Amino acid sequence: MKTRLRAVAAFVILAGVSLVAADPSYVGKWKLNAAKSQLTGETLTISRAADGMMTFDGQGFKYSFKTDGKEYPTPDGATVSWTQPSADAYDVTIRGGGKPVATYHVIVKAEALNLTGKLSKADGTTSDFSAAYKRKSGGPGIAGTWISTEVKAPVSTLVVSAAAPDGVSITDDSGAIFGGQFDGKETPALGRLRGSKITTVFKKAKANSFELTNKIDGKAMSTDMYSVSADGKTLTIDGTPTNAPTEKYKIVLDRQ
Repeated sequence: MKTRLRAVAAFVILAGVSLVAADPSYVGKWKLNAAKSQLTGETLTISRAADGMMTFDGQGFKYSFKTDGKEYPTPDGATVSWTQPSADAYDVTIRGGGKPVATYHVIVKAEALNLTGKLSKADGTTSDFSAAYKRKSGGPGIAGTWISTEVKAPVSTLVVSAAAPDGVSITDDSGAIFGGQFDGKETPALGRLRGSKITTVFKKAKANSFELTNKIDGKAMSTDMYSVSADGKTLTIDGTPTNAPTEKYKIVLDRQ
């Protein structure tokens, strides 16, 4: 759940960039084409221990919590709090640097789990998202393994800019900045994520494509391949979760 959502949120961009003749074709402003993107198929597991402690595991992004409203640490350096206002409903708040990053409301009915949420943006507004999951195993209630069958991402734009001498920078509308040189070295995330446990590794693939590996606390979580169509009008991001390589996703964006 979070991993995929995190992956969608990272493509929401506010900054602008000017194109120059020498820039590779992936530099520019792009808008998400939800109809052509493939965001479903993520598997997550929620388990419950005898002492009331619960564990969330989404493609290796794993943390423990109770539904008591207290903040619990997540692997990326953020915190999460869960409450249970009714038998089949949960409210979740994710904070980074002490500020809300996302909130979502979860409803569980038999073999279906549905969530609606809001992602915080740097300008103080929020963007809406939703997702539907069906149970693969486990139960009753929220405990079990779930697979996403529908994901509605917010309308978003992406701006990719060149970073001298030979790199790239990506900034999402939450205020997070991902960037680095094409040298295969880890670079800490900046902006809202400064001081977190998130790092990125960039490698050049071809003249107009590059590979981005997302890491948390030094461990690879996913690898994204950014490539541009021959006509320069479409940017495609093919993603592979490290801990769930069969649960690939595809994000398609149109040049603006």
